[in-house]
Amino acid sequence: LTSMPSVVADGLLSRFTESARTSSKSQFTSQKETLLLTHMFALCLRVDDYATNTEIIAKDLSQSTQSINTLFKSMGCQITKLTVADLKRFGLPDSAAETKHALLKVPLEFPKPRGKRRHG
Repeated sequence: LTSMPSVVADGLLSRFTESARTSSKSQFTSQKETLLLTHMFALCLRVDDYATNTEIIAKDLSQSTQSINTLFKSMGCQITKLTVADLKRFGLPDSAAETKHALLKVPLEFPKPRGKRRHG
């Protein structure tokens, strides 16, 4: 990261990595990966006027669309095909109606926690 100011690089490392207990090296854990991805997805939503094509993101990140959709849902997004009105509002072509998008609507609706099943 030589072309990046050290203040920015240090901020990214402190925010998205963890220090190992036995050394001073930074580690990229699965929790920090999720944190980084959700920050990136929040930026994608903002840039795309709160309706992002998750299939493109999944392909770019070489991850499954299902895992990407799960993270968007945890951020309060609905995964759905866009309506004709949505397509016009976002300025998207009619062909965009064929793919599902993460749509962030207000008020936010987060996934409900799964209840514990009772046996007996």
